[in-house]
Amino acid sequence: MRANLDRVSTQILRSTPFLLAFITPLFFLPFTSDYFNFNKFYFVSFLASLSLISWCVRNLTRGKLSFTSSPSLLPLIILMLASIISSAWLSPIKHQSLFGQTTLFVSLAIIYLTTTSSQKNQFIITSVVYGLISSATLLSIFSILHHFEIAGKVIQWTPLSDKFFNLTGSTLANLMFTLPVAIATIGMSIATKKWLPKSGLFAAVMLMLIASIINISLLFPQDKQVVIILLPLNASWSIAVDIFKYWQTALFGTGPETYYSTFTRLRPAYLNLDNLIWNLRFAESGSYLLTLITTTGLVGGISFALVFIKSLFVALKHKKQITENPTLVFLSLAALTSFISTLILPASIVTLVLGISSLIALTVGFKILGFKNTKDISVSLSSNTEITGNYSEITDNSDISFVKAFLPWLATVLSVTLVSLYWYYSVPAYQASTMIRQANDLVKTNVVGSFLKQTEATKTDKYNPNYQIILSQTYQGVAKFYLDKTEKTDDDKKNAADAMQRAIDAGRLAATLDPFNANSHENLSNIYQTFIGVADGSADYAVSHLAQAIALDPNSPRLYLQLGILFFNLGDTEQATKLISKSIDLKQNWDVPYFNLSAIYKNNKDYVRALSYMKAGYALTSPQSEEYPKIQEEIKALEKLAPAPVASGSAATQ
Repeated sequence: MRANLDRVSTQILRSTPFLLAFITPLFFLPFTSDYFNFNKFYFVSFLASLSLISWCVRNLTRGKLSFTSSPSLLPLIILMLASIISSAWLSPIKHQSLFGQTTLFVSLAIIYLTTTSSQKNQFIITSVVYGLISSATLLSIFSILHHFEIAGKVIQWTPLSDKFFNLTGSTLANLMFTLPVAIATIGMSIATKKWLPKSGLFAAVMLMLIASIINISLLFPQDKQVVIILLPLNASWSIAVDIFKYWQTALFGTGPETYYSTFTRLRPAYLNLDNLIWNLRFAESGSYLLTLITTTGLVGGISFALVFIKSLFVALKHKKQITENPTLVFLSLAALTSFISTLILPASIVTLVLGISSLIALTVGFKILGFKNTKDISVSLSSNTEITGNYSEITDNSDISFVKAFLPWLATVLSVTLVSLYWYYSVPAYQASTMIRQANDLVKTNVVGSFLKQTEATKTDKYNPNYQIILSQTYQGVAKFYLDKTEKTDDDKKNAADAMQRAIDAGRLAATLDPFNANSHENLSNIYQTFIGVADGSADYAVSHLAQAIALDPNSPRLYLQLGILFFNLGDTEQATKLISKSIDLKQNWDVPYFNLSAIYKNNKDYVRALSYMKAGYALTSPQSEEYPKIQEEIKALEKLAPAPVASGSAATQ
């Protein structure tokens, strides 16, 4: 029995790196709100859980804890701990932080630790290399078929009609996986001496390069519309540096999954000069490493870099032995190029999987070559720690005492507890995502059914503020439907009041779940604005929450304009003028605030200023705009109302 358990657990651990490398980039399911990254994330989590339990079973059958000390192990553990500390200590959204980016790092660290500690064979290296090449090749074939509209003809599925559809989740994610694999494959083909495998590798490279050219073309503007917008690196650096003001955030960042709220609080005002990105809120920086430094601090950022640098340094130090093995050349180049890509671009799950799976196989290669910095360590309470070999098969005859088995059992209990706790919270989150997907599908054909699915999703996953925002907006729409009726019955009034309160409750809960998210307060302000004149105190709450949104996004011209318009509608023209003027100060080349100030001054019968601001806005308006003729007519009307300029006294006396 013990021998069978050991054999099965070892085989699972042997297969895990291949499954991680081959399936993850291709894996998606059309049942959740996010087809791609969300499901890839859960797939990696599943592999980590399976790998951890298998490692524990293997340790139990052998009566000792075994792991491999390697160059990347300690930095990877520090990165994992930094994410956990940052989530638990500094993050305002602890649940999202722990079950988001932190879980991803923990999962990858578990897979790395358990597989490198249980394997020392060429199969791991070969399976990872060809798993990555096969995955990249299949992605490339799909990209080519999809580009020439062949895939859509073979498979009748609506998403395939989108020319940007990609199995990795995005065109950029595909490039950041395929190009490093292509570069690594070129290096491997050069190092390979046999012509048959060299020809196969060359064919795979050609497919990858053709697909990469296609994907690069998709990143260029399409029909004069920008396809991809990234936060500039100078702004990304500025935000990362700002967290150094306090030692806590300097060390451990603002918390995983908090970049969106950190960006709004710290974004530089000069971004308003860019007409393309001034009104955008970014959930990640232009560099994955800078995102990591911002959210997990110097500890997280430096440890992430060392995960790659230390292993690559070992490979460089033993360059002669590495270059003699084509698969190790591939792994070294794959790890290097994937790491470089994280320095200059935002990374997706597939990029991290590429890097970690390459390091797993590279570490096993270090063990096979006998490098001193990569060695197996076995721990047992017994003085006789070497009960069996680390890699030889065991028999059912060997005896394991309680003392010898204590540490493996302790690790197993802790691991089972960790895995159970994770899936206890994660399964409902996955179910809620499927419900939101169903709600989106039903919204046009079955409004009531869509609403019920939204409600069910918020009850299933109580920690996701986005679901609460969606539900609050649905209740807002229901309340508005009843309020807009010309002849309201008592039931209509009751239903309107009930929907109003539910909209407010859901909006408040969203703001409570993510208190530093400007979007939550902006949504709540919008809800209260809908009920001004109907519910007491709505105006005050609308102002209060919009002011809170400004406090969380202080360099947003749009928010100042919104609050200014709200004050104007409430009759406070003085405060409205100040706020809209602030909007102009933040973005002087935006025409809308000028038109609003013109309307305010026209309302106050100050036609000279009204005309001045209207002309200023007109100068910034595109002649192709639909509003352009209307603005011209308004200028003519104001010119008739404004008094003619008076000649100066000095000119009259001369």
